[in-house]
Amino acid sequence: MFRRTLRTMAAATAVVVSAMLVPATVSAAAQDNAPGSALDVLGPPIGVWDGKISFPDGAVDIKLSFRLNGTLCLIAPPPDPGGGIEGSGRWRLTDPNSFNFNGRERYFDGSGATTGSLTFDMNADYQGLTNFVADGTATLFDAQGNNLGTIPTTSRFKRISLVPVNCQ
Repeated sequence: MFRRTLRTMAAATAVVVSAMLVPATVSAAAQDNAPGSALDVLGPPIGVWDGKISFPDGAVDIKLSFRLNGTLCLIAPPPDPGGGIEGSGRWRLTDPNSFNFNGRERYFDGSGATTGSLTFDMNADYQGLTNFVADGTATLFDAQGNNLGTIPTTSRFKRISLVPVNCQ
């Protein structure tokens, strides 16, 4: 379960990071003048990002949706009879070429009872208009909220949509 939780945490972080590049892409496309370097990128990571979050024991694929209001959410598959995951957080620009995103994921069983959770905090750097990389940490908790440890994470994301998904 700890490994599954770490993978879920990493995925949520990756999703959050990738969503922040969307506004820059929209702005460049509107001007028909794509920036030649990350230094030309301005704006928030609005949209949907697809990525991979890596941690010491493995990696997970994840999708994140970043909204203009500074929120983000994990785009998770629908829960199955065994349970599911949900996650949300916040993002903020730290300069025209980077941003920070953080949040919480909750894991639950088929009855909806929490089986664990994690928090994440990531610092991201744009890699052109449609990609970003991020480094940070994820802290895992059991169902009772006991801290199970903090691990380093890295991620790579690619923007797949300029339109954010409305999460619940």
